[in-house]
Amino acid sequence: MYTRILRPDALAPEELDRYLERGWYRIGQTVMTCRFLLWGGVLRSAIWTRTPLSDYRFRKGLRKLMNRNGRRFRLRSGPLVLDGEREALYRRYLTVARGDRAESLAEFLYGGSDRDLFETREIGIWEGDRLVGFSWFDQGRESIQSLIGVYDPAFADASLGFYSLLLEVRYGIEAGLRFHYSGYVLPGEPVMDYKLRVGHMQWLDARLGTWRPWECFGEEDLPTRQLRRALWSARAALLRGGVSAAVRGYPMFEVGAYDEDLATCLDQPLVLECFPRRGAAAALMVTWDLDRRRYSLLRCVRAIGRYRSERSEGYGERVELWVVARTLATRETAEGIAAEVSRVAGSLGR
Repeated sequence: MYTRILRPDALAPEELDRYLERGWYRIGQTVMTCRFLLWGGVLRSAIWTRTPLSDYRFRKGLRKLMNRNGRRFRLRSGPLVLDGEREALYRRYLTVARGDRAESLAEFLYGGSDRDLFETREIGIWEGDRLVGFSWFDQGRESIQSLIGVYDPAFADASLGFYSLLLEVRYGIEAGLRFHYSGYVLPGEPVMDYKLRVGHMQWLDARLGTWRPWECFGEEDLPTRQLRRALWSARAALLRGGVSAAVRGYPMFEVGAYDEDLATCLDQPLVLECFPRRGAAAALMVTWDLDRRRYSLLRCVRAIGRYRSERSEGYGERVELWVVARTLATRETAEGIAAEVSRVAGSLGR
């Protein structure tokens, strides 16, 4: 499963450090990790990033921005503050923010939970007596994770969103912390690229479980590229054996992580459907495991569900789900899984 969500009852600062080091991140009052994300209907690779702080130095352009804003604004640091003033600022921020956002800061922080697992701090940015921006971040024993930078669109010329990220990095350095975690970037989608402007970044090679300098990252490291290449190799092997197959996107691949009642649903964003038939009640699917480097042949059955929104009554649009009924075989090569498909197809009379 490439998307996983845990709901701990408690979270010590040292535990937060360990989660962050393994590429987990806070969502509401849960911790989650993912390798893929649908953004604007396009499947993207989620690449987790961090900045080592022990030898970090702000380059000249960043120092210039911080000095200019330091003369214009005053800062106030302390524990998280959640009030009407910040909610009003957040609503103004939503008019320019991209992506799927919580409707309120309270929803962003708690997501309907009555717990508070994290030590969240704030850096407020003020012009006189007016709050024009703020940054929220969680502090562990040796690390901080950036949560959100909110700003008044009227002050966009001051780059307050990026400025607040730099203020977090400076806070971490002054506090003697080791790492600043800024979440994921989505190569090919520039909306997250501002994080890379901090410089001296590392990215998590999830398959190897190691952090590497950003300069070492390349196209071949994209999980989406690796997944597509493996599935197209299997498709070619199947076609050589006379088996029709099509690579399909499966947009509901995360549902099992969010709802344990749907844990048997397919958890792959891309699959190879054998003998594709529109509206079929059952299908043979080939998947590729990025970590174990192997194919699986699955028998899946089709189901129809509906979205249920917590923000409104009733049910929303219909969605197609695929439920894994059985794993029929696993193989390490495209030729090996193609042979298994042919064998299973023969037993089914296809």
